[in-house]
Amino acid sequence: MYEDVEIETSYRYLKIVFSRLKEPIFILGGWAVFFTVNADYKRKAKRDYIGSRDIDLGFEKPGTLKETAAVLEKELKFDFVSFRFYKNVHSETGKDLTENESKSLPQHMIFPMYVDLIMAHADKKMKTKLGFMPIDEPLLKKAFGSKKFRRTATEFGKRLLLPSPEILLAMKLNSVLNRDKLHKRLKDVCDIVALCLFSGIETDKIIKESRKFVSKKSFKKLKKAGFENEVSHCSNTLGLEPETVKSVLDKING
Repeated sequence: MYEDVEIETSYRYLKIVFSRLKEPIFILGGWAVFFTVNADYKRKAKRDYIGSRDIDLGFEKPGTLKETAAVLEKELKFDFVSFRFYKNVHSETGKDLTENESKSLPQHMIFPMYVDLIMAHADKKMKTKLGFMPIDEPLLKKAFGSKKFRRTATEFGKRLLLPSPEILLAMKLNSVLNRDKLHKRLKDVCDIVALCLFSGIETDKIIKESRKFVSKKSFKKLKKAGFENEVSHCSNTLGLEPETVKSVLDKING
């Protein structure tokens, strides 16, 4: 799914980005899942949970997002395209690539590491303020609005905010339906299963709570999607019995 060098590079830049940002830092996506499940997963699997290739950061106010964008672009020399910041990295060495180096290498030797800056709500006014239209994640409103929908963690000496496990699961259930890349879909399924088994919340309970934040229409799509083809991959990736993975996915679709 992801090569070790990709995850290691992303983790390295996670530390660098965090060192430049003001606390608290709200983290989303795959790294939020990592920080949520890793302690329990590591205790049972005797290894770290899988990390992420991209970095997703959440913001409540456009001013804070704009400050972070300036840090990424001016201090850390990330390039910007459309609504994302990125660096081209050598897929074998993890070395940052210059524009000329990127042009001289075959595509399979390059992976773009993205940093996405995400708002709870984005509209035309937001685009005017920021100069681009950021990604929006409506469930961020819940996490920013109430302490019960967020968690805290400390990493790299910084205080982080994470969506609560049930909100994070709901975000993943929504996103997996819209993945057009296989590796993204596979990672979402792994994250969904891990949140149900290693978040510290009983499986049936976290599924029940997450349902409050996912539409009935989306659950119908999830049921139709089935995920039978992802069971084997998720089982191998997480070191779980296929029956365990299937049981979790069946409960979600039940």
